[in-house]
Amino acid sequence: MDNLWLIALSAAIAISFLILIWLVIGYRKLKRNYSLMMDAVNRNSNDISGLCTAAITVDEHIGLTAEQLTELWEKIADLKNTPPPAMPAETPHAYSGDIQKVRSGASIHELMQSSGLSHDEAALLIRLHGSKSQL
Repeated sequence: MDNLWLIALSAAIAISFLILIWLVIGYRKLKRNYSLMMDAVNRNSNDISGLCTAAITVDEHIGLTAEQLTELWEKIADLKNTPPPAMPAETPHAYSGDIQKVRSGASIHELMQSSGLSHDEAALLIRLHGSKSQL
């Protein structure tokens, strides 16, 4: 009877040891995958920041070009002594309404429904223009 008890206890210890080894191996794999994904997320964040900076630069350049074009039309009109043609009204930035919604506390889901944005666009707007509590 004591031998049977000892054999059962030995088997339980061996099985527990094998499970522990299996869990340690799984933990290491998860840790490695997590590290790889965090690297990818950081690279994507840097890419998005670069794209946003480029978009702002292009937007500023377009605004400057529109001002220069208006000045040129005025100079041409002065030279011709005729009134300048009406310039199209300045269109608001495509995301200005969405940015106001984000600043008012809108969620990703609300932006997706009300503005037709993709999940990534809505998340980016909240990340760039939202409060710390929205992140």
